[in-house]
Amino acid sequence: MKESETLKKVTYVYDLLKDEEACINQARVAGALKEKMENNNLTVSIIGQFKRGKSTLGNAILGDKVLPVGIVPITSAVTKILYGERRAEVRFNNGVIEPIEFERLSEFISEQENQNNKLGVSSVVLHSPSKFLKNGLEFVDTPGVGSFHKNNTEVAYQYMKESDAVIFLLSVDSPINEIEIEFLRRTKNFAAKFYFAVNKIDIVDAEDLKAYMDYCRKLLCQLMGTDTVNMFPVSAKTGEGIKELEKAVLTDRKKATDEILEGSAALKLRDIIDSAINQLGFYRKAMSMEYAELDKRFDAIEELAAGMKEEAEGCSGGFEIKLNEIKLKVAEEVQELFEMEYLYEIEETTAFGMSMTKEEFLQKAAQVFDDLKTSLNSILLYREENAYIVIRRIANTNLLAKRLREVKRSLPGLSE
Repeated sequence: MKESETLKKVTYVYDLLKDEEACINQARVAGALKEKMENNNLTVSIIGQFKRGKSTLGNAILGDKVLPVGIVPITSAVTKILYGERRAEVRFNNGVIEPIEFERLSEFISEQENQNNKLGVSSVVLHSPSKFLKNGLEFVDTPGVGSFHKNNTEVAYQYMKESDAVIFLLSVDSPINEIEIEFLRRTKNFAAKFYFAVNKIDIVDAEDLKAYMDYCRKLLCQLMGTDTVNMFPVSAKTGEGIKELEKAVLTDRKKATDEILEGSAALKLRDIIDSAINQLGFYRKAMSMEYAELDKRFDAIEELAAGMKEEAEGCSGGFEIKLNEIKLKVAEEVQELFEMEYLYEIEETTAFGMSMTKEEFLQKAAQVFDDLKTSLNSILLYREENAYIVIRRIANTNLLAKRLREVKRSLPGLSE
């Protein structure tokens, strides 16, 4: 993708944030968005309430039964499908990547078998030779919202931020409800293109289907603030209407990718800016703490370091995994103590790729805590007695927030 005005703004925000330790996560997200735009990558997600038939529809669109389906809520983790030779892998929060057979997928993404994601699955990545996936299209099946399983809804809301285009799935056997309306309202803050698929048309007659479609179209136009919406009556079970939906997505992939990515990036950039400004607010709040309060929280970090050092010394293997777990624990503790995001790069590994020695592991684990203390001292100016340095730091933070707000006001169709 050529460097459009939106891409220039994404790059500018990334450059503003990349050296600001208090906004390390926002810088990472801005950098990923910049790379996505430069590589012209498009993410199309199927989202909606649970038991609308998302996985069945996904299989029908792909022409490949790669996604498990069932009578109970199945998808409990984000499942990404990419073009390639048929294979599957599970990615865990601790950085481990495990190749698996397709027959084992439900062990990791079924709510029954992996309740509340007790296995710590980050995502499942599938590869399929489906023609639908050619030309760099990433297809995503998300957990359904509104079920008893709270974790599924949280994952769905979290991943909607990654979507550029959305197949929003409704069903003729249920009117649009408040859960779907709220999810749609939030999703349109991140995705630039919507395809509204109405599933299970095989169970109603033509007259009832028309009445349902007319009702949905009127309501969706109101919710989306537009005069028209793209609606596709389909049956994931029989395949009726699938070709029309597939054709619409692929036509936009061919002719309107730049437009979709531009709109999506502008929405996502607004969220990055809001998050960074909020993070700077947390930072200023933490920096203004009394020394006695900061002392207590830095002591807690020291206690965590001592405890995890002892634990590390007793570790006998799987050092790459253990190091990632230490990073995740440290990030969680910093969030708890200082209300600040402090994220580490989690190194991905496989069972065959673990070669770190214990000596290397202990050195890197110690470095995690050394870097943390250095960063926190730098960010919070802990025990800094030079008033000029403190004043300069506050001024730079305020200037950064001001520049971020200026970018936000310049985004098309967006304002404070």
